[in-house]
Amino acid sequence: MKKTVHFLYFSLISLAFFGCNSKTKIGEIILSQGWTIAPSTEIKKDGISLSSGAIDAEKWTKTTVPNTVLGALVEAGTYPDIFMGDNLAKVPKEQFESPWWYRNTFNLDDFDNKTEHLKLLIDGINYKANFWLNGEQIANKDSIIGAFRQFELNISGQAKSGENILLVEIFPPQVRDFYMGFVDWAPTPPDHYMGIFREIRLKRSGKVSIDASFVAPDVNTSNLEEATLTINVEVSNHSNASKNVELKGKIEDITFQKEITLQPFEKTEVQFSPVEYQELNIDKPRLWWPNGLGEANMYALEMSLTENGETQDVHNTKFGIRKIETYLNNKGVRGYKVNGREVLIKSAGWVDDLFLRYMPEKDAAQIRYVKEMNLNSLRFEGIWGNNHNIYDLCDENGILLMMGWSCQWEWPDYLGEVLEKTEGDENLPINEDVAKYGVKLSPDEETLLSDYFRDQVKWLRNHPSIFTWAGGSDAMPAPSLEKRYVETLEKYDQTRPFLISSGDFESSISGKSGMKMYGPYEYVPPIYWYEDKELGGAYGFNSEVGPGPQIPTIESIKKMIPAEKLWPADNDMWNYHSGRKDFNTLGVYLKALNAKLGEPKNLEDLAFKAQILNYEAIRPMFESHVMNRPTTTGVVQWMLNSPWPEFYWQLYDYYLKPTGAYYGTKKAASPLAIMYNYYDHSIHLSNDTKTDLQSVTAEVKLFNTKSELVFEKSFTTKLDKNGTVNGLEIPELEGKNQTYFLDLKLKNESKETIADNFYWLATQTDQMDWEQKFWFYTPQKQYADFSALNNLPNAKIDVSQEVSSTSEEYEVTLTLSNSSNKIAFFIEAELIDADSEEAITPVFWSDNYISLLPKESKTISVKCYKKDAGNKEPKVKVKGYNVDNVVVK
Repeated sequence: MKKTVHFLYFSLISLAFFGCNSKTKIGEIILSQGWTIAPSTEIKKDGISLSSGAIDAEKWTKTTVPNTVLGALVEAGTYPDIFMGDNLAKVPKEQFESPWWYRNTFNLDDFDNKTEHLKLLIDGINYKANFWLNGEQIANKDSIIGAFRQFELNISGQAKSGENILLVEIFPPQVRDFYMGFVDWAPTPPDHYMGIFREIRLKRSGKVSIDASFVAPDVNTSNLEEATLTINVEVSNHSNASKNVELKGKIEDITFQKEITLQPFEKTEVQFSPVEYQELNIDKPRLWWPNGLGEANMYALEMSLTENGETQDVHNTKFGIRKIETYLNNKGVRGYKVNGREVLIKSAGWVDDLFLRYMPEKDAAQIRYVKEMNLNSLRFEGIWGNNHNIYDLCDENGILLMMGWSCQWEWPDYLGEVLEKTEGDENLPINEDVAKYGVKLSPDEETLLSDYFRDQVKWLRNHPSIFTWAGGSDAMPAPSLEKRYVETLEKYDQTRPFLISSGDFESSISGKSGMKMYGPYEYVPPIYWYEDKELGGAYGFNSEVGPGPQIPTIESIKKMIPAEKLWPADNDMWNYHSGRKDFNTLGVYLKALNAKLGEPKNLEDLAFKAQILNYEAIRPMFESHVMNRPTTTGVVQWMLNSPWPEFYWQLYDYYLKPTGAYYGTKKAASPLAIMYNYYDHSIHLSNDTKTDLQSVTAEVKLFNTKSELVFEKSFTTKLDKNGTVNGLEIPELEGKNQTYFLDLKLKNESKETIADNFYWLATQTDQMDWEQKFWFYTPQKQYADFSALNNLPNAKIDVSQEVSSTSEEYEVTLTLSNSSNKIAFFIEAELIDADSEEAITPVFWSDNYISLLPKESKTISVKCYKKDAGNKEPKVKVKGYNVDNVVVK
């Protein structure tokens, strides 16, 4: 029989509570508040004393957990304005070379270890730790070791009713330890992320408990009308007596149960299969879809364990019903399907905060940015997150996650060894380079990484957003380790495929990766993506690629660069806030900006011209992959965000201010798009939705810098779902050192504009110097000349606005009208505080950096949170390349 599931609302309980029909207090407490830290060098007591009685509070710093040591000190004000200039480099390193104490007190009401069980759950410490509870050591650093291990300690014998004192002695990572890092993306903090970077939790139950519930969905992709659920649950008997218990499950209006006998101290896995339990065959399931293809529907599983009618434990798990499949096409390129639909992965690389601080509001804003940019995926190189929050956000917003380890463990120099290179090796692609100079693991190290993988898979496997587990980034695991990874997935998660590496590798066990990672990571012009057929061009699955730096707006620059170093830009402080190694300068980017747009007169001019370059550089990277599918199957922009204020690899900056790259990405990744191919000068249409469009009309107009129309043409076509159309070519541009404007609009049968685009094109074009290519970028031998933009005649725009609000947000609807007979080029609309007139962030624009044809009007909208606007209606400031500044009140 099939079961139709009806939607019900309920809340998941995360704090301690009385179970139904239970005298036992059942539930989970997250120990996030009330922590203090201190360096062991300044505290002369031992662990027994510090976990037994009072402490001298003046020597301890208050904090919350999760937090690293330096993160806690920064939040406590010990190191103010840490990201300004080179303040981070001035933090003394010696204090982090010895252990630090973390101390917490918590209360238990009416705890009875004769009838109850209490576990301490340790989700992530860096790197080793001793634990004490109430004067007794409960674990030592020989067993609590490894940043990505997770641990469970039985503390029933040490815990007591009333106040309890938990003490943790954290030991910093050493050379060749395997922990998190930002590679060449950002500086390494002097504490090397030592601390408790994930949650510490208490789980209270009866003498039998539930752990590690897992829902494995399967979908009939031939009709999407049927699904099955297989549920696995770990149950444990913590007593010395046999237990006859009943395990019950509930998913909305579905219920199922099973009676179990547990031997003394037995731990077993119980399965509910759709063969045995017909209720787990779901009719017309609400499927989980990635962003742009449908709703990201979620369900919840409620499990309870009872003995003689009394509840002993409960466990709640959210999950989604979807099916992930992977394939290699006829060119050996890997692709992915969700619910039977081939999905072009439009992605970017995520990083956490530099101090691994838990910032749930910032995380929520960033995932909203991802969704509003029309991206459908993120790559987590390094299994990020302080807890489940970031994964829950991706689940709820339909953001697919590519999970895997950081390349930090694959390069010798990041593990304290010497990276020896011979002359000429700087041109090796990454997959050849790291394979040649890779790191050989000892048996113990291999076991550690295998244990890491198992713990992370079990911890995260219920999240429908995760679509693959990657065993390597710039390298691939050795066969012996890969075998262990594969065995882990066979045992704990068969719902998503294993990927041997994000780079171009072939395994004797799992075959070809079907990926490529050939750069670029430095600035390249639009033509690169269409012309290149050997490195990072738009073919295959580009798992890590991008046009390099994205200089933020002027407000953000002033927050990280001291006044005396703001101008000229090419100096040591700007370099300090760039990447590391080959990416410690903006030289390539600034050379291109100066050559294409003219040397900036001042900082304000540079910051605004940078947004033009950012927009122009990122848009064709995504567009070329969109129009080249199915030759392309995925692209991962390197990167989405930055862990600290900097100039490299970000679609919005650390302060959540979108750059031109944000809006270029949003335009290029739109489900419906009309685009220009820089290589063959053709116009392409794309439909990345689930609906065929029977008739659309593309309107193409070309203008010179005098705003004179020099070419106009349209064509009408059918545009199939998940399809592209290659339309007409624009004529060759005429004149020396001239600039033209290309205006594109896509309209439906009702003549409504459903997509638009606007390009600036030069008669002197960008040309690549393919004879001098490097692994991280290809130089140019000629730059597009847009100098004519600096002589554009002024345009006049009129701006009107309407403000509305909800309980939490303001929305401003802005109508911009070009009342002149000249094109208004690259108009920036900025939402500002009504009093300070400073930029409001986060901010959610429907479009930005737009251009208006003569007499044209366009309506855009913006939303912000009321609290970020001081609970006062915001203003809008508008400026453009050839438009005077306007403040709309």
